[in-house]
Amino acid sequence: MRKNNVLKMMLCIVMLCVVSAFAASASAASSSESEQFLQLINMERAKAGVSAVTIGSQNLNDAAQARAQELTSRYSYVRPNGQREFTILSEYGVTDASVGEAYWAGTETPEETVAAWMSNDYFRSCLLDGNVKNIGVGHYHGGEYGDYWVVICTYPVNADEFSQQVMTLVNKERTSRGLNALVLGGANLNAATELRARELAEVNSHTRPDGTSCFTVLNTFNVKDQAVGEVAAWGSRSPEEVVNSWMNSDGHRAILLDPEARKMCVSCYYDTNSDYGTNWAMLVTE
Repeated sequence: MRKNNVLKMMLCIVMLCVVSAFAASASAASSSESEQFLQLINMERAKAGVSAVTIGSQNLNDAAQARAQELTSRYSYVRPNGQREFTILSEYGVTDASVGEAYWAGTETPEETVAAWMSNDYFRSCLLDGNVKNIGVGHYHGGEYGDYWVVICTYPVNADEFSQQVMTLVNKERTSRGLNALVLGGANLNAATELRARELAEVNSHTRPDGTSCFTVLNTFNVKDQAVGEVAAWGSRSPEEVVNSWMNSDGHRAILLDPEARKMCVSCYYDTNSDYGTNWAMLVTE
């Protein structure tokens, strides 16, 4: 009887070990895996001449882990709920803006996975993007392909710093053509621009959510200056990228280089529930 009890106890211990091993196989990326990804990605970034990144917050890594598990049911940048991949950030309290994510399945090691990403144009551009400052790493063991890997690339949003950088870049374009430099508009124009950036996250148009022209926002905030125009953008990840996109648009370029322009305010609003994440608005006045 005692021998049977001992055998039963040993069997229970073995079963517990099996269950524990299975649970561990489906756990988040280990710290050693995260460090391996960090080292490998930074090696590739160094080759490309861009600055190194760091491992982001626990919240960012938890979001990456959740994305890795989601890939088992929908292997796509579109989540199982039909939303874009970056919408997961707000669910985990991540305030950084997303540059994008790299994902892969079926590889067994960080080395294999990074090599696969480097052979894919989109994932490569995401990992080597100069705007990226932080990464979150996720690994899920299970599903059809065995191993699912995710790296989410992000950067902190500093709206005030972005505004100053945009103004510097715009004025560089203007002064190089012999035009006057623009000055920052007052508090009312700034408030109007901030509201327009939030509205652009809701409606991707120069028409406001209430159906009126974008310029009616000036009346809302008692801005007396005459409007020159509004420039807008969605999804641009940096001041350089957004100004470049505006300069490549005939309509936006004409506003930025209008000889009558005197003042400007710009706002970048990040909303993970919007179509493109980052929403940029600039109001230019005489």
